[in-house]
Amino acid sequence: MESANKHMASPEQKMINTFICEGCNQEVEQKELIIPIGPRKGEKVIANYGCICEEIELAEQTKEACSRRKQRKLMNSFHYYSLINESLKQATLENYEPTSNELLKAKQIVTTYIDTFDGKQNMLFTGIYGTGKSHLSVSITKKLMEQGYECLFLSLPKLLTKIKQTYNKEGATEEELLSVIQRVDLLVLDDIGAEQQTEWSTSKLFEILDDRAGKATIYTTNLKSPELKKRVNERNFSRIMENTEVIVMNGSDYRRRDF
Repeated sequence: MESANKHMASPEQKMINTFICEGCNQEVEQKELIIPIGPRKGEKVIANYGCICEEIELAEQTKEACSRRKQRKLMNSFHYYSLINESLKQATLENYEPTSNELLKAKQIVTTYIDTFDGKQNMLFTGIYGTGKSHLSVSITKKLMEQGYECLFLSLPKLLTKIKQTYNKEGATEEELLSVIQRVDLLVLDDIGAEQQTEWSTSKLFEILDDRAGKATIYTTNLKSPELKKRVNERNFSRIMENTEVIVMNGSDYRRRDF
């Protein structure tokens, strides 16, 4: 093999020019080559040496493909584990239409939260029924998943029911559910205080809140502070309020705005 390589004809080369490639910013040597053998023997061709534009383009394509795969994985996980009403699946930040200045301010706060997301800051949306607390919460998860964050939206009453069901049915186990809840970059716990109050539910809520310590969580509730504290107990309430910005959302019923 080595002997054959020694006798292989190499094309004649003639330096034509050197320049800096505008695409990759590399110094390029432009040479004229004369093909030594084959059907095109004697033909002159121009070749550029040192340009890495093709390598950069290939790397970008690979990066984009990986990003698309990650995005699909995040969305599949979100849809598989999230417990979300059908009416909220189409909710976005763009189609949230505030019905009062207070709700407009809430939307602006949400926009800032998304733009400055650090994975640690919590928020609690509180106010009367139908003002869009859940809508804005879902919108946040969608925007952050576009940025590559893993998110989860759970109605707390439905979650507790789901956990109980794992005791008697095949499928996702309680350990698996709690592992996902602990792992995600952002968790939304919707409708806190609406769950049936038992010693078990209070204990399970504390377990969830404890696992989320130091990670971003968004809460929604229709209850005021004293009512919420009474419903979830003081220890859970203290965990909920830790590093949490409270957004009060009162105004006309968002879901009945057409009336």
